[in-house]
Amino acid sequence: MSAVLPNLRETLRRAAVSGARPALLVLGVGALVLLALVAALTTHGEKPGEFLVRRGTLEPSVPLVGTLTPARSDSYGAVVPGVELKILALVEEGTLVAAGDRLIQFDPAPFQKELEVARARARELATEEDQARLALAALRLKSSAEVRDARLSTETSERDLSALVNTGAPLTARESAHDLEQRERFLQEAQEKLAGLEPFVEKGYISQEEYRAARSRRDQAAADLQLSRARHAALVQQTNPDLIRRKLDETARDKAQLRLLGERTHVSIEQAEAAVRLTAIRLEEANRQIADAEKKIAWCTVTARAPGLAVHSDVFDRTGERRKVRIGDSAWGGTTVVTLPDLTRMMIQGRVPESEIHHLAPGEPVGVTLDAFPERKLTGVLRHIGSVGASEKNELRSFPVTILLDQNDSRFRPGMVARCSIRGAPVADALFIPVEAVHSDDHGSFAWVTSAFGGPKARRIVIGKTTSRFAEVRQGLRAGDRVRIAETD
Repeated sequence: MSAVLPNLRETLRRAAVSGARPALLVLGVGALVLLALVAALTTHGEKPGEFLVRRGTLEPSVPLVGTLTPARSDSYGAVVPGVELKILALVEEGTLVAAGDRLIQFDPAPFQKELEVARARARELATEEDQARLALAALRLKSSAEVRDARLSTETSERDLSALVNTGAPLTARESAHDLEQRERFLQEAQEKLAGLEPFVEKGYISQEEYRAARSRRDQAAADLQLSRARHAALVQQTNPDLIRRKLDETARDKAQLRLLGERTHVSIEQAEAAVRLTAIRLEEANRQIADAEKKIAWCTVTARAPGLAVHSDVFDRTGERRKVRIGDSAWGGTTVVTLPDLTRMMIQGRVPESEIHHLAPGEPVGVTLDAFPERKLTGVLRHIGSVGASEKNELRSFPVTILLDQNDSRFRPGMVARCSIRGAPVADALFIPVEAVHSDDHGSFAWVTSAFGGPKARRIVIGKTTSRFAEVRQGLRAGDRVRIAETD
C-alpha cells in the first residue's frame, strides 16, 4: 500500500499541472484508488491459519527413535539335548573375549561314565570279533578239507564204476565164457575117448577098470560143464549187474553226500560270517558310543567362535525372582547361557509409522545421534524394512526397520538409545502445502482456497507424496494460491 500511494500522488499532481477537467480527474483518481486497493489486497503476506502454495524440492525426512543392537550375536549354552548339566566355570559378564576363549565349562561327569562303559563294551566286543573271525577261519579250513575228501571219494566211486562197467564186468564175463568153452571141449574129448574105448572093451583089449575111469572122466567133465554154465549165467545175469547197481548206488550216494556237505558247509560258513558281521556291527556301535561320549565331553567346554562382549542370560530362581545365570546353576540342552554380541558392527532397530513407510527404501542415508554421545554426529544406511506391521497403543500401525551404522566405537553398547533421521528420495519441482491443509471426504481430497473477494472455497486436489509436514499437490492448485490450514465451517 505504501508503494502505491506515492504513484497516486504523482499522478494527481501531473493531472493538476496539465489542467485536466475535474470530472475526468475525479474518475481517474477513483480508478487509481481501486487498483491500488486490489493490488494491496492481492499482495499481502500470509495470515495466521493460511499458507501460500509454493513450488520447490520436497525432501521427506522420517524421524525414528530406536535402540542400538549388534549386527551379529552368537548364543552359547548346553548343546546336548535332553540332559541337564551343571555349570562349573563361567566367563565374567561384560568381558571382551576373543575367538577361542573359554566361555562356559559344564560338568562332564555323566558323559565320562558313558565313555567308560562304552570303552569296556568295545574291548569285550573286540575280543568276541577276534574269536568269531578265528572260528570262521577254522570252519572254512575244516569244511574245505571235508569237501575235498568227499569230492575225492565221489571221484573214486565214479572211476570204480567206470572200471567195472567198461573193464571188470566184461572181463569176468569173457573169462567165464572162456572157461565154459574149455569145459565143453573137455566134455567132448571125454565123450570121444569113452566112445573110442567101447569097442575095445567088448573085445577085451581094455579092462573094465580103465573103462570105468574113462566114463568117470566124462561124467566129471559133464558136471564141470554144467557148473560152469550155471556160474556163467549167474555172472552175466546177476553178479555183474548187481555189482554195477551197487557201484551206481555208491556213486550216487557219494555225490549226494558231497552236495549235502557243500550245502551244510555253505550254511555253516554263512552263519559264522553273520556272527562276525553282527559282532562287527556291535563293535562299531560301541565305537560310535565312544565317539559320541567324547564329543559330549568336548561340548562341555564351550569356546567363543568369534570375538564379542559376554552377556549372561536371565533365569528365574526358586522364589520366582529374575536374576543372571551363575556358577552352580544347571542348564538343559538347547538353553542359552551366554550371548556374545559382536560389537565390531552395530545396527539400530526401530519402528516407523504406517503413514511414513512409503517414503523409505533400503539404501537411503540416515543421520544418527546417540543419547550417550550427543555431541557425535553419526551416519548409517537403511538396511531393511519389515513387511509385517503391528498396532501400537494408540491404534496406529508401525513397521520395523533396521539401520546399519557406518561408524563403530568400543564404547557403544547394545540397548543405547539412538535418534535417527531417515532421508527419503527428494521430489524436485514439487507443488506442496502443509498436511494440515489437506482435507478429505467420500469424494477424495480437497483444500480450502482463500481469495481477496469472498470467503474460502473448497477445491478438489490430487495428493502425491507427503512428509511429516508437507503434502505434494499434483492437481488442483497453482503456486501462489492461498489455502486455509484450519478447517472452516
